[in-house]
Amino acid sequence: MVMNSEEKFSVCVAELGNTPKPSTNDTNLLADFVELLIVFSGESGISYGDIKDRFFGEPDENQTAEVDDKNEAYIRSIFNLIDERIAQFGDNYPFMKDEHGVFIIKEHLSSEEKIYICLLLSSSLDIFHQYQTELTTDFETICYETMKLFLPNATVKAFGKNSEYTGTAREKIIKLANDIGLEVNNHEIQEINERNNQERGLDIVGWLPFKDTCQNKIVFLGQCACGKQYESKQHDARRYMEYYIYYKTEPQLTLFVPYSLINPSCRKFYHSDLIERDYLIFERLRILSLLESTENIFEHLRAKDLVEKCIGNYHV
Repeated sequence: MVMNSEEKFSVCVAELGNTPKPSTNDTNLLADFVELLIVFSGESGISYGDIKDRFFGEPDENQTAEVDDKNEAYIRSIFNLIDERIAQFGDNYPFMKDEHGVFIIKEHLSSEEKIYICLLLSSSLDIFHQYQTELTTDFETICYETMKLFLPNATVKAFGKNSEYTGTAREKIIKLANDIGLEVNNHEIQEINERNNQERGLDIVGWLPFKDTCQNKIVFLGQCACGKQYESKQHDARRYMEYYIYYKTEPQLTLFVPYSLINPSCRKFYHSDLIERDYLIFERLRILSLLESTENIFEHLRAKDLVEKCIGNYHV
């Protein structure tokens, strides 16, 4: 049975009732969950006590002071991270803390703040699975615009859902090689099933062109990954290190994720062990900081109505 728009939305809202299990390794993901609760809390906002009760409930009479202190510290770490995000994202952050220490969504959001909400939803496909197609397609659009801004002198092409390249996987890969000016590795290309129409893991590609025809150039191979198992996606773009013959320089592997991964205290990434060497990462902060200088792309996103619905003071 096909669900209408209201039914799809209601299913997603109901998923917010399933509180994730506390984990010291996933503080940044739990901060995302708290941000979603702030979005749907309307004017009342979300307090420290709300989240502590949600995760741990009322203290058991047999609960030791040590356990209670541990729970307190855990909830405090989540709110400390949200405080850090207020400083990190600045005017691009759609939430604020009121005079009572309660976190609320801002009354009037800019396009960048709405894109933040869109990235937040894309980071939560386990909850917003009913909108997976819209969110993943929009994320590729956002990543495409991000790479164009990061490489203003480069040629940037979409190679995933929004691609101009058509035909079989072999045909697409060969057409792209011709555009970049690279030779293909015929042995590896012939290993691709001739009936395969998928792009084989490459979503965005950029290269810095020269006026000459020499194949020595910098190529960026980009993969967009919304799912929480994004580490497995890193192997997809690596295929293109074999499909093409690079002359005197290796391509720059690039991974786009909608998550907030930058840990300001150590100037590295959260979940750094999941990110493979040689990858350049574009996460939520980097994406939004680049999009500040572009025209409003939010109005053209497929998930625009979903974002507007979420921020419309919808209470759970």
